[in-house]
Amino acid sequence: MRISRSNLLFLSFFAGGIVLPTAILSFLSVRNIQNEAYLAQKNYSESTATFREQCESTISKEQNKIFQEIKSASLYLYEQPHSLLDFGNATQFKTVNGIEAMFLYNNGTLIYPDISSKHFSKTSDYSNSIASQIEKMLFREEVTSAMPQPASLSRSARQLRFSFESIDDHIQNILGLVRIAYKTKDYDEALRLLNILEEHPHQQGYLHSDLTRSVNLLHFEILVAQKKHKEAEDYTIAVLNQFLQSENIENLPSARFFFETAFTQILSFENLSQEKREAFWNLRENFNRQLGYMDIFFNNKDIVQALLNKETTSKSGIDIMSDNKSTFIKMSYPILSGDQVVLAKVNIDEYRELMRSKLKTSSQGWKSIPFSITEGPDKTLILGHVSDSSAVMTQVVLDKVISWNLTLYEKGLSEIKRETRKRMFLMYGLLSFSLITVLLGSIVMFRFLTQEHKLLAMKANFLSSVSHELKTPLTSIKMFAEMMARGRVQKVEKVQEYSGLIGKEATRLENLIGAILNYTRMEHGKGGFHWEKLDFSACVQKVFDNVEDIGVEKGLMFNTKIEPSMFVVGDYTALYSLVQNLIENAIKYTNAPGDITITVAPDEDRVVFSVADTGIGIPSSEQKNIFNDFYRVGDEMTRSTKGSGLGLAIVKRVAETHKATISLTSKPGKGSTFTVRFKKAE
Repeated sequence: MRISRSNLLFLSFFAGGIVLPTAILSFLSVRNIQNEAYLAQKNYSESTATFREQCESTISKEQNKIFQEIKSASLYLYEQPHSLLDFGNATQFKTVNGIEAMFLYNNGTLIYPDISSKHFSKTSDYSNSIASQIEKMLFREEVTSAMPQPASLSRSARQLRFSFESIDDHIQNILGLVRIAYKTKDYDEALRLLNILEEHPHQQGYLHSDLTRSVNLLHFEILVAQKKHKEAEDYTIAVLNQFLQSENIENLPSARFFFETAFTQILSFENLSQEKREAFWNLRENFNRQLGYMDIFFNNKDIVQALLNKETTSKSGIDIMSDNKSTFIKMSYPILSGDQVVLAKVNIDEYRELMRSKLKTSSQGWKSIPFSITEGPDKTLILGHVSDSSAVMTQVVLDKVISWNLTLYEKGLSEIKRETRKRMFLMYGLLSFSLITVLLGSIVMFRFLTQEHKLLAMKANFLSSVSHELKTPLTSIKMFAEMMARGRVQKVEKVQEYSGLIGKEATRLENLIGAILNYTRMEHGKGGFHWEKLDFSACVQKVFDNVEDIGVEKGLMFNTKIEPSMFVVGDYTALYSLVQNLIENAIKYTNAPGDITITVAPDEDRVVFSVADTGIGIPSSEQKNIFNDFYRVGDEMTRSTKGSGLGLAIVKRVAETHKATISLTSKPGKGSTFTVRFKKAE
């Protein structure tokens, strides 16, 4: 097979650009697939290291964010009020997620919170808190009596007739009279008696360990009940001023309860101006926060003092210390300037949830890594695909604030192979697919080149055949015409004979040119056709009448079964060409004595046209090619039967254009039958 230069270049490109690279890549891929388990184990080691770094980075970033927020909040602490009049104008407080309280020091002195911190005391003398027998009796009489007069009289009598052993007994009696006055809504009397009690603060009674805030609250509620709102506001401020200037602040919870209740009721006053409302709101928020911080401060004095005395060892200026109940963070130089120190108490639950959510989000993309995050020795917080047989590979401290540990587990070689098996199968599948694709492409390429070679050969044969077919009748016509023109033929019989031969050769030449023109017209598809409803039976009959003499002269017998009035929609010229090619082919390839049967018959909604002969037949290996352009059965150059190789190609194109089906039944030496089925016209 001779290959053209363009095809040779194409083959070179195909081999060098596709086949060779595919072979090299296939070889490398096989080696990589064989090393997949080793690579997977190596990748797992690298992935665990990356995962560990990511977890540590997540915790570090979140901690640094908290540290920076604490630093930023410390600037607000400097702006917090340092006197009573500043409380209502305090700046907005900045909270930090995961931090419960903050304490600011400068030069070793507590700057915030600063509510009499050096005088703060939580101890009191309860030695006089037990009531006498007479007091207990009077209290029961007061509670159970329907009318307050008996208790009031008894109190008054006791106050006038008896000398008291201590001032506490006197205060206990006044408290009972206050309750009676408040119960009977004698508010003026109640206030008069309360003023007496308030002149003796911090006295102990049997109803409460410290009567001071109870008396304050009762005094405030009486003023509110009398709708003396301005006096209630002034009274609360006076008590607050006294509280801040006190040498000893005792019973912090009762103080917080009193001020919270008083401030809340003041904020509910309808006639309170907007300016005062904002001032009391800020006062309540900042004052209660400082009281809360002070309570935390004195509940954790030991760890606070230990952390203050500890020298900072961290270059970042951050130290962390914990005991059985609390965890504190100490921030100092260089993260803070000068001698500033901030202590922050960690809200463990909030901090834990914050870090857990960040780590859970960060670890979602690492489903193939077995790990666990634990707090302490046995509290598991996050567990990632750990089996009972997993061995510990490494363990690191993830967070010193709450003692979190990250544990990474090993994977056995068998487990890694099991996980990589699917990937190996996929890679083998892709490799096989690429090889099969290249192989199929090579086969298609070879068939394409073979078909092209055959097509070129058939075109060459066609041109040779057409040249011969055109030259033969022209030579005959020219020869007979010259003989008659020069007068060499004198007899009338010879002139008639030569004239008939000239007409016959001209008809042959006309048919050949018509076949070529029909083929060219078929190349343009339906656009070259004139569509109409026509009598196909009449068309077949006309073709038969024109070619019958050729078959008869050859010694053939014709059998026609043409049903009349079989109408179809189509192009008359194209259908004429189809019928003519099939009948002429039957005549050409049938030797005498032989039979040719032409049939036109209805079949439901179809018109069936068939041409059957008893000729040489067509081998089964050739039948699939006979409708191809320029194709002829056998060796074109040695074939005795003349033809262009376009007849059956034209038949096929006409049938396809008319949406008809064409079939062939043939056996070598026994003849052929061509059948075309057209759709019947409505």
